[in-house]
Amino acid sequence: MQDLGINWRIVKPSLWAGAGGMALGALLLTYLFGFMSPSTAEKLAARKSDKAVVAALAPGCAEEFRSLPDADDRMAKLVANRDSYLAREAFPKELITLPGKSYVDYSLVRACTALLVKPKQTES
Repeated sequence: MQDLGINWRIVKPSLWAGAGGMALGALLLTYLFGFMSPSTAEKLAARKSDKAVVAALAPGCAEEFRSLPDADDRMAKLVANRDSYLAREAFPKELITLPGKSYVDYSLVRACTALLVKPKQTES
């Protein structure tokens, strides 16, 4: 066997430069060009989709809330708890549950509450 005689004084800086180049390339891809992993893209898309669904359902939720027979009592409870998680107790569960889900969506609760407790604008 022969000794290959690697000159580490030359190879070592090259290895460090390669590692630094890879790190810089990853940063550029991520922050400058917007590259992201598939799982991150999925999470981002799901979040945006949920926001769009909530924005679409909130006006209907507010309208149905106003048409409830005990809307005045529920509204008093809602106004008292508007900034609390207890605001969900003023709503029937089916109004604040997203289609296909079995749990209360607090984003929908907040959006519907915001529509219900905002002051009504008068036409001038």
